Amino acid sequence: MKKIFPLLVMCAVLLNGCGFAGENYRNYVTAILDCTYHGESSAYRELTNASELSADAIYQNEFQELNQLIYDTYGIRPDLISEETREDYQKLTRNILMKTKYNVRDVMHENQAYTVVLVLSPVDFWKTSQEKIRIYYYSEFFRKFRTAPTQADADKLEQEYASRVLQILTDSAEHIEYLEPVVYTCTIQNNTVSADDWQAIDRILLSLD
Repeated sequence: MKKIFPLLVMCAVLLNGCGFAGENYRNYVTAILDCTYHGESSAYRELTNASELSADAIYQNEFQELNQLIYDTYGIRPDLISEETREDYQKLTRNILMKTKYNVRDVMHENQAYTVVLVLSPVDFWKTSQEKIRIYYYSEFFRKFRTAPTQADADKLEQEYASRVLQILTDSAEHIEYLEPVVYTCTIQNNTVSADDWQAIDRILLSLD
């Protein structure tokens, strides 16, 4: 088993507008952010006439990407842990997304496009938890894994590892603090925010750089 701690790029969500104009873009961008990160889709559905199913798909995409990112970052093997533990990791993922903070500060109309100024507050989650998990892994878990008589015995240890990591991450998520706010400017042209902009917003909010 090889435990690595990469910070991976998350998939972007495209913002497809429906002919909004002027200050309505402020509400629109807030609605899509709420839909994406907090799973609150009522405003987005009202503004776009999107179905509940399609709105939920936006959140589920973000949720699944972050859930997988957590597994990949800390070397968790979901196929070797209990259903209850996987559900607890899902709760952790939802909690992190719910704690993302953002604000649409300004919207300016220029040259048939809209410039949107966002204030993003990155979560201080990964940095605070990684060192604790590294310490746990090398001080308590590594020896058990290395001395496991068979691969089957090593696989059984994955549940122990995942459970302890979950405790550390859950505590970090419950006490999330925020780094200095970042002012990010993007352009809405032809009712679309580019994939690159959404990736950038994602990386800032979740501190993935």
